[in-house]
Amino acid sequence: MSGERKSAADKIAKTGIDRVIMRLRKEHEITMARHKSEVASAGRGEEKPAAPVCPSFLVTEPTVEGAFKAIASGCGFLGWFTDEAASFWGGHSMSKDQRAKTSGIVSKFWDGDYFFRPRAGQEGDGYVPPTATTINLMFQPTLIRDTYGDEFLIGQGILARMLPCWPVSNMGNRKYRRPNKEDEAAVSHFHDEVEAALITTLEDTTERLLTLSEDALAICVEFHDKIETELGRGGWAADISGFAGKAPEHACRLAAIMTLFEDRDAVTVSGEVMKAACDMVKYYLGQYKFLCIAATNETEIAQAQTLLDWLLKNLQPGDGFATDRVLQFGPVASRRLKALDRQLAVLMQYGWVQELPAGTKISGKKRRKAFRLSPKS
Repeated sequence: MSGERKSAADKIAKTGIDRVIMRLRKEHEITMARHKSEVASAGRGEEKPAAPVCPSFLVTEPTVEGAFKAIASGCGFLGWFTDEAASFWGGHSMSKDQRAKTSGIVSKFWDGDYFFRPRAGQEGDGYVPPTATTINLMFQPTLIRDTYGDEFLIGQGILARMLPCWPVSNMGNRKYRRPNKEDEAAVSHFHDEVEAALITTLEDTTERLLTLSEDALAICVEFHDKIETELGRGGWAADISGFAGKAPEHACRLAAIMTLFEDRDAVTVSGEVMKAACDMVKYYLGQYKFLCIAATNETEIAQAQTLLDWLLKNLQPGDGFATDRVLQFGPVASRRLKALDRQLAVLMQYGWVQELPAGTKISGKKRRKAFRLSPKS
């Protein structure tokens, strides 16, 4: 939501990327100056050289046409980045007439597929090569219903190809702290590594192929089989089968990225990295299901989040509490017993709150209904 400082954090995270973009633009300015000189010196009747294209891999106004233009510049990979996702979900590319086309194109990018897009007057056959693509969309909670509550988008599979994250708000706890030398060194190192990785990829666009070590393969297979079991009728993942079915592939992609980020010459994914990737995807599975529920019951989920924020501020992880405390001092929307019961049910479903046995003592009194904030909170 507004005030979370997501744009500020995103700007810091993108520093390495921005450095490369500025470097490419400066190099293009030099190339263009040389081109203009060559055109000016060309004799009458001589064929003039074609104007150079500025290499570009970043699309900040995420449209299909912008993506194709960036691909045509020849970098070999693509990033659709915006801290205002409304420009994508509510823009031309996802309008009623374009959303099926855009969803299909994004899916092809994700699948590493090529396709043709012939147009009248277009040179060549409209071939678009396989292009490694990253999409990073940051949006307000008001868009949840229009995305994760949209049966068309769910059915098209575009959301199943994205890793969702709706972290708990940290507003109210962000007191100023001057960064120390270790913090600044870590951030600077991250920027340098991102910059180096991009430059290396621009200089050598050869496709890389990583293999899974025996340990990594065993971990991936185990993860796949557990997910597959939950896809069956009555399973935890049955109602999010589109995303859950792609979970093992998500894990492999993450493992490959983490491996190459640590060692750009690596050829094998280790078991340790694969386990970390699978753990990350487990988190995204929970987030995806949470967002789908939130989209269909937005008000109740929002109220449960408000209750959770209050509990986290007023209790320590593992602390017990009774409903009378919440009914008396809690958020306004939680001061009716039936509403509170529904909100607690949501928090228990996602492991934030645990119900204690009847008769548990809270504040010196035995309680018919008692709860505790999860020790892992």
